[in-house]
Amino acid sequence: MNPSFENQEQILFLYASPNSGHKSCAEAVRKVLDNCYPSSVYSIGIDTITHLYPILGSVVAKTYLEILRHTPQLWNFLYDNPDVEELTREIRQIFSFFNAQKLKSLLEEYSPTALVCTHAVPCGVIAEQKKRGNCNIPLIGIITDYAIHSYWLHSHVDLYIVANQESAKTMEMKGIEKNKIKVCGIPVDPCFNKKILKSEARKKLLLDPAKNTLLVMGGTHGWGPIREITQELSSLKGVWQILVVTGANKELEKELTFTQTLKNIKIVGFSNDISLLMDASDLLITKPGGITLSESLIKELPMILVNPIPGQEERNASYLVSNQAALQIKNIKELKERVKKLFSQPEELKKLKEKMCVIRTPDAAQKSAEEIINFLNIWNQKKKLKKTILT
Repeated sequence: MNPSFENQEQILFLYASPNSGHKSCAEAVRKVLDNCYPSSVYSIGIDTITHLYPILGSVVAKTYLEILRHTPQLWNFLYDNPDVEELTREIRQIFSFFNAQKLKSLLEEYSPTALVCTHAVPCGVIAEQKKRGNCNIPLIGIITDYAIHSYWLHSHVDLYIVANQESAKTMEMKGIEKNKIKVCGIPVDPCFNKKILKSEARKKLLLDPAKNTLLVMGGTHGWGPIREITQELSSLKGVWQILVVTGANKELEKELTFTQTLKNIKIVGFSNDISLLMDASDLLITKPGGITLSESLIKELPMILVNPIPGQEERNASYLVSNQAALQIKNIKELKERVKKLFSQPEELKKLKEKMCVIRTPDAAQKSAEEIINFLNIWNQKKKLKKTILT
């Protein structure tokens, strides 16, 4: 990877989609490593599936996204169904067998001294290869949701970084050794720790500094009922203004052209500065993706959660709502009145922020980087000791 330093850690971060929360999580930890350990660590991140399978990988990724977008009920059935997990276990082991040569090629290409996965698929494949004796490199998994999916669990993952104590307890109950689990939170870009005044943020975005500002998001891909939410909120006039982030969803951006005549709505499209948009806003309306929730918690930006993807996002929503750190609605037609009611009760907004402070983890990326370095130092010490004993 980087031949400049002979004793430098060469850390390869693996995720499974080029535009995803999994990637942004990896980039957040990499940024801390690069800034805090520039002489002792070199890292690189790759989209594992499309890297190993340039043609098939893009088809698999697209199929996955289409299932989530159009038939979430199917995903709900597949997500954490013990029967499905049992039925697919052998298939996944066969898949891992055929990936042995692919993994060998990947390791030869990058020569990493450690592997960090922010997605369960590459983590499971590598763990199975470690079990088979085809890989002896330390493997670290960073989980980007507030609950644990069974596909993450494998005895040959050397270190897990998880969001909360509940996740750690779940893993222990399912057989993962306690000393392999570190609770750090969900890592997001350190830029979210920097906050500017609402008035300044709104000025930069050419917004009215005096109006209540709602931020509507659907993750990187612009998923969820964003059109319906925008229509429902469009009749809010006077003291209201609405920012709508459509992400990479160009089709949705075109569908929202009806808002061009509405002065209280601004379509942002894809943005590389979500931190600024959050600083300008009073309330976030979003689907509960782990990264978005972590970013909003750090900003202490109150949230109304809508339309979670079955499985991981449902559990994310449940975690925040049970901790009284977010609100959730089941029907978009409830949204406008719920927003108006919330802003008419400043004490409720204040309580939401207080509860958010209890569970937010602003230093998650920093802690994760530190745990990775500490783990690798211990790993290397054990390796040297073993080598000394053998000689």
